[in-house]
Amino acid sequence: MTAIVAPNAGIYYTAGYWNDIPSVKAEINERISGRPDVSYLEYFAERVGRKTFGRALFLNCGNGWVERDFFKHGLIESAVGIDYSEELLAEARRHGRDLPVRYMRADINDAVFDERFDLIVNYAAAHHIAYVDRVFRNLCRHLVTGGYFVSYDYVGPHRNQYPYEQWEAVWRLNNALPREARQTLRYPHFPTMMHDDPTEAIHSELTLETFGRYFRTEEYRAAGGALAYPILTFNRALERVDSELRDEAVETIMTADRRYLADNPGTELFAFWYGTPRHEVLRDRALLRRWEEDERAREDRARAARGRYYEPTLLQAMLYPDAFPV
Repeated sequence: MTAIVAPNAGIYYTAGYWNDIPSVKAEINERISGRPDVSYLEYFAERVGRKTFGRALFLNCGNGWVERDFFKHGLIESAVGIDYSEELLAEARRHGRDLPVRYMRADINDAVFDERFDLIVNYAAAHHIAYVDRVFRNLCRHLVTGGYFVSYDYVGPHRNQYPYEQWEAVWRLNNALPREARQTLRYPHFPTMMHDDPTEAIHSELTLETFGRYFRTEEYRAAGGALAYPILTFNRALERVDSELRDEAVETIMTADRRYLADNPGTELFAFWYGTPRHEVLRDRALLRRWEEDERAREDRARAARGRYYEPTLLQAMLYPDAFPV
């Protein structure tokens, strides 16, 4: 299988995402835990009544900051981190040299594990997985009975191909802001995304469905972002204004984002959830075979179509017709 990875791992640590803003991070915490000062991992530990998990697996761990956060809160005894980038793994090893953590270089799509885990952590990793059924099936096999798979991830449209109604709402909200605080909105350009990172939101719309095949969802919390994420992420104009105007603009955006989610359930771009393994499904060979065949056919079609899985949205076809020749 040909690896589907980003050519430059540094793109994952570019500053300026919406959750880099302290007030936004507090709002996300509140949407998940009900308290602005309680993060998803602290809330998860409270909900499952576990102070410490034995061995944890971290998917697409990058430079290791997520597992270090779990160690910092005393939630795990030991960890395994997996990533494709040797550069990021070297950084993770350097920062985690005094921690009981082992790092392995592998493509998550066909990684092989020789141990079982009490906890699996997906922090913004699953939306980069091409063979999501294969991976989640493998993770189910390696999660012990009574173990948990906890996730915080992007669950919005594939390749960030936002539907017309959402993009119009983003456009209207952005135009309602003071001119000096507005985002320069550009609808995501598919060829550019494929060049910069062919894994970006590759099957984000399939993550929850596929998770449900192999795990029982114990709790799900929508974190929103339908309006706030595209306006706040990499908004360089907002970085340049004075703090008072910036705070007012962020509050306006997050208030609108909260209302949009309430009025349009299921439009969240980000979510938190966790579940336990459904080991019994692994005995249904006919069902597993069908899912495997469906996934293989999907990936074969995409390779033949130069990485395209889905038909373009209306906005993509209108704005970038040359990218989708008839």
